[in-house]
This record gives sequence, structure tokens and C-alpha cells, in this order.
Amino acid sequence: MTPEDFQARLLSDELEQILDEVLLAEEAVHVSAEQQAIIEKSIRETYSVSATDLTLYIVGSSKLGFSISEKRLNDGTRLPRYRLYRAESDIDIAVVSKAIFEIIWDELSRHAHSYARMPWDSGRLGDYMIYGWLRPDHFPRGVRLRRCDNWWDLFRRLSSNPRLGRRAVRGGLFHSADHMRQYQLRALRECQSALEAAI
Repeated sequence: MTPEDFQARLLSDELEQILDEVLLAEEAVHVSAEQQAIIEKSIRETYSVSATDLTLYIVGSSKLGFSISEKRLNDGTRLPRYRLYRAESDIDIAVVSKAIFEIIWDELSRHAHSYARMPWDSGRLGDYMIYGWLRPDHFPRGVRLRRCDNWWDLFRRLSSNPRLGRRAVRGGLFHSADHMRQYQLRALRECQSALEAAI
């Protein structure tokens, strides 16, 4: 599918249909089933969860061959929507696991209770958690939280794995498939709105 094909579907199809048939369809353009299995096995082993407690979705440009969201770099540069996958592009993963989410949430909760002041200022972490999404880049810094640290260690190992092409692997953690679906539908609505505004 090209970016043009995708945009045509945004104008003709229901967003739920695009979500199921395109964004969440099994195959990924730049990640093989074998590579996905390596990632899934590593996550399961790190957190000691069964296959039934974890569902993985390849998302972003490694899934489609192009990105559907704009991205702002640290220097303020804005990368446009529909930019093509490149050799230096990340492998972005949506990790859906109530079990892992609750393991990490429990650790974060215990950390918050260690502060005298309540509520603990969770910063951007709480802003995303309200959507059922734990963003590891907003985990507390400068403290040792073993399960949070395990996440970073795991994805560093994956990123250096030659069987994954030594590409950066990034993962966001969702409490449920519904939370992940709502996030993906939001991205589709943004694409659709931007496209309709440009017509």
C-alpha cells in the first residue's frame, strides 16, 4: 500500500475498517514474522508472562512502509506525515499486556507512595497513563526501578540484535487491546481531518 492508497481509503472507508484491515493486519512491510517472534519471546521472558498475556503489534513506518503521524524532533524540526520508511527508521511496537502493565504500574505506585506529598507529580507519565498507555520515555529518571529498568534493558538488547538488523526497537505498553485501538483510531481521525482540510 502506498501513502496515496492509504489516503484514498481514509476518504472512502470507515476508520474501524482501516484499523482492522491495514494498521492491525498481521503482516508488516519491514519486520518479518520471525523477527516479531524474537521480540515477543524476549518480552515474555523478561516479564515471565505467558503467550496468552501478551499481544504485539508492529506499528509506524516499519509496519506500513510510511508513517501516518507527524513527528517533532528535539531541535524543533517537524517531520511530515506519510514520510517513507528509511534504513535508520525505528521498529515501533505496541505491546498489549494487562499483566506487564500491572507489574510496572505496581512498581510506579510503590515509588509514588515513597514520597511524602500526595499526589506524586508523575509529569507526562500520568498524562498518557490516563489513556491506558505507559510511555517508557516518561518513566521516572534518576531512580532505580527494576521493572522499569528491565524495559529499557530489554529494548536496548533488541536494538543491538543482528537478527533485527540492529535497528532501534521502541515499545509502548498498553493495558488492553481497546486502549491501543482507541489510540490508533485517534491517529486515523487526525489523518482523515488533515486530508479533508487540504481538499
